[in-house]
Amino acid sequence: MNKVVKVTITKTVNFGAFCDADIDGQIYKGLIHISEIADKYVSDVNEFVSVGQTVDGYVISVDEANKQAKISLKRAN
Repeated sequence: MNKVVKVTITKTVNFGAFCDADIDGQIYKGLIHISEIADKYVSDVNEFVSVGQTVDGYVISVDEANKQAKISLKRAN
């Protein structure tokens, strides 16, 4: 997709974070893998994002059929 969009963190888990991503006016359920949170080592996702926070996210890929997206925070900067 090669696009930076606004994402809202909905849940944090030990392997990353879930979010709602606004892509072209449609809301997609997004996953931000822990490896895509920051350029440095991330041991605790909660040190970087929190539920309800809105941040810029880079769209890695989109699954149109399921309205899901893979998102990167480190590539958005």
